[in-house]
Amino acid sequence: MLMPGNHIDGAFAQFIKVPEKDIILMPDEIPLEEGCIIADAISTPYHAVVNRAKVKLGERIIVFGCGGVGINVVQIAALQGAEVIACDIDNNKLEIALELGAKYAFNLEKNPVRDFLKQNGGLVDVAFEVIGKPETIEAAYKSLGLTGRLCIIGYTNQNIAINPAKIMFYEQEIIGSIGCRPLDYYEVLKLVKEGKIKLDKLIANKYELEDINKALDELRASKVLRNIILPNGKGQDTLY
Repeated sequence: MLMPGNHIDGAFAQFIKVPEKDIILMPDEIPLEEGCIIADAISTPYHAVVNRAKVKLGERIIVFGCGGVGINVVQIAALQGAEVIACDIDNNKLEIALELGAKYAFNLEKNPVRDFLKQNGGLVDVAFEVIGKPETIEAAYKSLGLTGRLCIIGYTNQNIAINPAKIMFYEQEIIGSIGCRPLDYYEVLKLVKEGKIKLDKLIANKYELEDINKALDELRASKVLRNIILPNGKGQDTLY
């Protein structure tokens, strides 16, 4: 998998050469300013929830990290009919998680995970880690019950400590998830067009290209879910 911005330079260029198979027509019903965040912010969690973790109706799930990707794990899992628990250290993001379908939301700095789960229905069927820290990956794993599934979306190259005996005795699974398949975009666009996936709550600020570093700094500092760049300041002729 080759991704502009990660493996190929030019993600913020006016034009970029990509394979024809990766070009998908944006429906007229979806404003470009909102639709530009579908790639990654929506498509990555869609793949994780639907294709990798295979979340089912009535399952109980927990999402560690409600940033630009994690918040949509919440939204898409709720759309699948799951009972969703959201956790983060930012109360504003937790409020948005509740608006997008989470049944419970709690602050990781104020509530131990095990205590919260014990008081609110017990262990979960699926845990998603969307932060990329060893301690939250381990906490996500410990939240699993019998035949539970841990889906790791957050990236870290550090080692983690997980007891393999529990994986065997509880018949649990650890699943990795990255990006999405090109064909997934058709279903994602359909869900957005039908209003089942919300985009409007995800975009915090719109910046001109000259202020792109400010936009990226806000993302690095976890101050916003998503910023977008409008090189002309406004309008839909050019957008990154």
